[in-house]
Amino acid sequence: MATAELLMKIGLCGTKSTVTKSYFTSPLKIGLPKTEGDRLKVVLMMASAGVLKGDAFSYRIHCQPHTKTLITEQSYTKLFDTGDAGAAKTQIITVDEGASLYYCPQAVIPFAGSRFDSAVTIDIKENSELLFTDIVTAGRVGMGERFAFHHYHSRVCVRIDGKPAWIDNCLLEPECMDMRSMLFFDQYTHIGTMYCYHPCAGIAGMEADIKAGIEAGIKAGIEEKVLQMNNKAYGSMRIGASRAVRGVCLRVLAHSAQDIEELFGHAAHFLTEYSASAGIS
Repeated sequence: MATAELLMKIGLCGTKSTVTKSYFTSPLKIGLPKTEGDRLKVVLMMASAGVLKGDAFSYRIHCQPHTKTLITEQSYTKLFDTGDAGAAKTQIITVDEGASLYYCPQAVIPFAGSRFDSAVTIDIKENSELLFTDIVTAGRVGMGERFAFHHYHSRVCVRIDGKPAWIDNCLLEPECMDMRSMLFFDQYTHIGTMYCYHPCAGIAGMEADIKAGIEAGIKAGIEEKVLQMNNKAYGSMRIGASRAVRGVCLRVLAHSAQDIEELFGHAAHFLTEYSASAGIS
């Protein structure tokens, strides 16, 4: 199969963020963008049941100066049995001066027999804002396919003014790794990752602000703790916070994607409020 491509550029129409250029090939699609508050929401879609054998996807997304964008997906990404051929996705994202991007794809579900490679490169500026999330499941747990996939490799690199600020390299191969060990999923079935960078806060300040925005707080470094947020007990979740070269990374272990999404949504809401109070336009 030929590579399916998606190209999207976000620009300003007066003071309003809007899609100024878009191009995509089957099965990729872009849903009708809509404005929520002062942020443009764009939903990326796929006109197929999921990722199939031999599929290759290429995304190029450009957020121009002073735009505010939330990009998400229509549904969870299902990785079907790809055999030895596998499937792959490459994403190159650029966030210009003073722009803000919340990039929050839906969870990835690797089916039995699947092989998948993903590479995401995000270039931002010193005065840009970025929130990036990623959720991976153990497979179709309800169908007895826990860790039945063959290969999952995801690499994310965030660069600020051309210098690496955060790199995440996730390689999962159940046939030669103990996915149930404490070094991987432990007793959980979902892993969530969130990276935040804000131009008005230093590393320590940003971490302190995130902790203040979450009711139960998150201890510095990689120490795990039980989180209680908005009077809802997240006793079945484990959360760790660590400093990147620039910005903050959160890692979450849970038993459902919804719990992770709610936690990340709370953090995104706080970041929005923080940006408003800091005068980010």
